[in-house]
Amino acid sequence: MKPFKVAQVNEYIAKKLREDLNLRGLPVEGEVSGFSKSGIHYYFTLKDADSMIKCAIWGTNARNIDMKLVENGKKIVVIGDISPYPKGGNYSLSVRHVEAAGEGDLMAEFNRIKAKLEEEGLFKPEFKKPIPAFPYRVGIVTSATGAAIEDIKKIITSKNDFTDILIFPTQVQGISAPASIVSNIELANNLAINGLRIDTLIVGRGGGSAEDLAAFNDENVARAIFASKIPIISAVGHESDFSISDFVADVRAETPTAAADMAVMNTFELKDMISGSKEYLLESIKLKIDAERNLLESRSDLLYSNMKAKINEARSSLEKAIITINENNPQNIFNKGYAAVLDTSGKIMPSIDNIAENEEYRVQMKDGSFNAVVKSVERS
Repeated sequence: MKPFKVAQVNEYIAKKLREDLNLRGLPVEGEVSGFSKSGIHYYFTLKDADSMIKCAIWGTNARNIDMKLVENGKKIVVIGDISPYPKGGNYSLSVRHVEAAGEGDLMAEFNRIKAKLEEEGLFKPEFKKPIPAFPYRVGIVTSATGAAIEDIKKIITSKNDFTDILIFPTQVQGISAPASIVSNIELANNLAINGLRIDTLIVGRGGGSAEDLAAFNDENVARAIFASKIPIISAVGHESDFSISDFVADVRAETPTAAADMAVMNTFELKDMISGSKEYLLESIKLKIDAERNLLESRSDLLYSNMKAKINEARSSLEKAIITINENNPQNIFNKGYAAVLDTSGKIMPSIDNIAENEEYRVQMKDGSFNAVVKSVERS
């Protein structure tokens, strides 16, 4: 077997790690070691008695984390995603939430619900519905006043002049948020059942702390998403944020902006493509017509040539036949003084052997005939 390149092996392993949902939103407990900062990013090792794992807190996530918890020697619980680095052949834990050990109620609830729903099969690929490529109407379940809705509307209207947008103003944060999200998902489905076409739902919100995003980890929200007959794109927080909604939705978008981009086709590009295809088709038809015309003309010329040759051949045969007929015309023989001998029934006597003495025969000449009785027969 041909050996693989190192880069190929590392890329394959990295791809597997990225695709494994069990390595997203991963809760890990350990002791902080080797803490350091580089620019706006933080690096440390999380270890226990048996092993250790490299961790990173990117600047975009650090603002949502109490960095006082991350000190050498402290035991903490982090929630993060496995982040492979193919070039170096290694991986690290990209941390987006930190809690002091023993204080992880939010993480414990996240982990409990995730395990329960996964065991029930709500995350299975076979239940994922395809997102329509050309939706007539997209429903958006999010806050009517947040940045997320403005980003979604901007993206959709900038690339698509066909799809309608239907907004379901939703509370996405706080104790009443889960019920609001569930209610609007069910409302959208009821409207669709009763004749209002809704092809896709975007369910989500912009970024925030783990507490801000907690509504999208609610079990009832997850079940409402799973039960939806309308395909759902989950768009919760930033790229590094993962929620239970992401796992149960038909598709997970990294951000609300990405969800909007994913939900609709670029109709302006489509129109250009159709216009280009139309021109190509017309040119192809013209070339085909020209080719068929040339072929028809060529075959017509060949047919005319063949017909002319056949006519000339027939004329030549006719002329030969006329000559042959003329040459064998009995009248021509008569004109030379010859005569034909016929019996009384009109049958020509071709030989002297057919002539009998004392029998009457008719002699035909060019200008008449007469009857004669044979007196004698002489053979030559």
